[in-house]
Amino acid sequence: MRKRGRVLPVAAGISALLMIAAHGASLEDGKAVFERREDTMKHMGRPLFLGIGRVVKGTAAYGPDTVTAAETVASLASTLDRTLFLPGSDVTESKIKPAIFDAGDHVDQLIAAVQSATAQLVPVVKSGDKAAIAVAYFAAANACNACHTEFRKEE
Repeated sequence: MRKRGRVLPVAAGISALLMIAAHGASLEDGKAVFERREDTMKHMGRPLFLGIGRVVKGTAAYGPDTVTAAETVASLASTLDRTLFLPGSDVTESKIKPAIFDAGDHVDQLIAAVQSATAQLVPVVKSGDKAAIAVAYFAAANACNACHTEFRKEE
């Protein structure tokens, strides 16, 4: 009887410790997901808006860097998936709206639209046709902004 009396409190204590450890791990994981998402978005956004966008606006000349920017955007976009938008990644410094966590299939559609639009950037940018580059650029920017408009908090 004495052994049973000790087993229950010990089991409860172990369970409590495991729950605390799991909670702490999920907070760390959420922070890591946020950092990976932020890093990915910044590394996509800069070449899209600065490398290609400035060419479209006429504030930068078209050249090899424009092609590199398109390749970078398409390459990073191809890595996008739901793992960038996991529950718990809405840490204090994140701008993500929690609604994204319940919108799995819709998020997949938005990601597919971004991947499709950015994949089309590379051949169009390589062509050097500035009118076609503008169309492809705005398609990619609009695909990105569709998700941001719906699931990113106002700054």
